[in-house]
Amino acid sequence: MGAAIGDIVGAAVEAESPEYIASKFHSVDEILATESIPEFAGPSWRVGRFTDDTQMMLGVAEWLLEDHSHSPEKLLERFANTFEPWRRYGSGTEAILRQFPDHRDQWQALSTAMFPYGSYGNGSAMRVAPIGLVFANDMKKAAEVAIASSRPTHSHPLAYQGAVLQTIAVATAATSAEFLSQNFISPMRTALTRFSDLLQDTSPFVQALDAIENGLGKATSCREMSSILGTGVTAQEAVPMAIYCFLRHPESFEQVIHEAVFIGGDTDTVACMAGAISGAFLGVDVIPPRSLSQIKEERYSASAIRNLADDLFDEYAD
Repeated sequence: MGAAIGDIVGAAVEAESPEYIASKFHSVDEILATESIPEFAGPSWRVGRFTDDTQMMLGVAEWLLEDHSHSPEKLLERFANTFEPWRRYGSGTEAILRQFPDHRDQWQALSTAMFPYGSYGNGSAMRVAPIGLVFANDMKKAAEVAIASSRPTHSHPLAYQGAVLQTIAVATAATSAEFLSQNFISPMRTALTRFSDLLQDTSPFVQALDAIENGLGKATSCREMSSILGTGVTAQEAVPMAIYCFLRHPESFEQVIHEAVFIGGDTDTVACMAGAISGAFLGVDVIPPRSLSQIKEERYSASAIRNLADDLFDEYAD
């Protein structure tokens, strides 16, 4: 639910600069009160609809319910069956989903059709929150399933690393009774050793975690940290930025979303991921009813999303 709200708010100002956003809106509530946003091409964007971020995240949740083998191919099939181009899919993912029905037996090759070494965009990290919730008490399993969920569309090592870090953040949030920043950062560093042991370059995320620790120590604002970490569409920018928005304001869901949106850039994805971590830590009751009432989706209403979460809990609860 936290991810969906972050995505919905961020979608209204996606790719805009922080200066532009601040000139148009003063708060998250003002954004949500807006009926629609003009698009460069096509019809206006209706505020209250979510993007591919939440659409695919809910697809991961349904995949976890129905496929306990966690087959990447079956996840890709689900993504293709629920593909709605107007939700602003990334170009690489859109190409894969369009080609999959005619190339099912080549699904593994599709992930490198546009990017020879695989995409390292944030598209797989944005959708892994359900994995962090389901395997919150088994970090190794959480990482394995996160990688499997990334493989169909984002097969670059940096994409895997970003998906794992976001999964670990959500899992840690879901199992933490109190907030200590090190309780989040330490397991992320540990998770990265999985990749460094395979001789993969983990320096972008190691350096980002160093910057996060330094920023927290100096109480650096999210706006200032965005100039260090970045707010772009790559996993190595968006994931650390989302994590910092949460770690900087762990006790306020509303502040996390505000910061993630008003820093500009890939606002829907950063806010989606930050909202997922905050929601997992604080619980659904901290999400303002006025925000939930702005979800304008036919299939995935607020109650439908909550029911899906309940089903996941029932399926995987020990």
